[in-house]
Amino acid sequence: MLQFDSYQPRDGHPNWDKLHAEAVALAEQLRPALDRPRRGIAETKRRASSYTTAAHNYLTNRRLQREGREDLRPLYFIWTMLRSCNFDCSYCDDHRGRKYPDLCNDGVLDTKESVRLLEVMRTRTPSVYFAGGEPTLRKDLPAITRAARDLDYYPIIINTNGSAIDRQLRKPSWRSWLADMDIIIVSLDGLNLKRLASMWGYRKPEDVLRNLLLLRELAAEMNIKLMVNTVIQPGHIDDARDVLNLTRDLGIWFCPTPVNVGPTIERSLLADPEYIALAELILERKKQGQRISGSARMLKRLLWAEPLECRNTLKPHIDFDGTLQWPCKATVNVPPVAVDVLAFDDVDSLYDNARSRIEPTRFHGPACNQCGANCNWAQNYSTDAYAHGLKRPLSLLGEVSEFLTRSAP
Repeated sequence: MLQFDSYQPRDGHPNWDKLHAEAVALAEQLRPALDRPRRGIAETKRRASSYTTAAHNYLTNRRLQREGREDLRPLYFIWTMLRSCNFDCSYCDDHRGRKYPDLCNDGVLDTKESVRLLEVMRTRTPSVYFAGGEPTLRKDLPAITRAARDLDYYPIIINTNGSAIDRQLRKPSWRSWLADMDIIIVSLDGLNLKRLASMWGYRKPEDVLRNLLLLRELAAEMNIKLMVNTVIQPGHIDDARDVLNLTRDLGIWFCPTPVNVGPTIERSLLADPEYIALAELILERKKQGQRISGSARMLKRLLWAEPLECRNTLKPHIDFDGTLQWPCKATVNVPPVAVDVLAFDDVDSLYDNARSRIEPTRFHGPACNQCGANCNWAQNYSTDAYAHGLKRPLSLLGEVSEFLTRSAP
């Protein structure tokens, strides 16, 4: 049975004993058919290759910074693999104010084009972050993640609502998927089932919770770092606190995300005493050693929406059709340009072409020729931490080391 200490189940929360029993049974059923993660020399080579790319980029970025340039080479790239989603979350959009389920998916890259995209980006990018829509709805996701592994991406990350994972893992074509993943981030914004059903536009939120427990059962043997991303929203502070407490008891990493309205934090949060108390609790728990993503410096800046040095080219956003949204998908004052990644052989030539269209240096700001946004997403604060680390290498080493720490439950 699950043992709870910080978390206390409340009315409307799930029957954890039932969900846990189902997750354990699923794990036992699936385990014999699943591939084992790669280990030994081949895995060491993959990680070493990724670290080499990251180190090369760091030296290049130090030089670019000395030259006063901000077209920094990537730390990772975010790929919206498809727009389709089986959720309709009240707070979620495509960074342009449009809901994913309402968007056309015509032009999505096929498997061959997807692998070609990975090849181009790998020339300068050590890590890939699969996103959507809902990326687990892609039938060819296992083939794509295997290609990413064989191209020596590390870590390979996915952000998912988690609802379809059990169904997909039953398919023979998915037997390799967990073995090829490094970090799985599951979105979970509370534990009250009725509120989650309404917030997500999904009638069976217990699917997500069962699959989270399933992944927890398999995480250690599959060498996966399991994380939960929680969007903190006005009127739902207690819900976010419940998830913070649950992840502490389950040994799962917790990623707090203050909700944005457009590209800016919901300002009412910063005036809400309950939010302030939660933010202080998160920082205190971080000091106590709870598995909370991000350094204390980064978390403080994120939770209090402090001004940041945004370096968006560190996390280029590739859209479903293989276009780089340059220099930022969420820009307000200046529309982003779409650059076809598959028209280039490497990231350097891709960035040179994109830079000729819109200069990214000092693009972040309020002026009419700047982005006009002040995004309060953890991804943006990760670029702020990297910019900080270009001047203070030891601080960046600490940030990266913590992110790569697995400590699977």
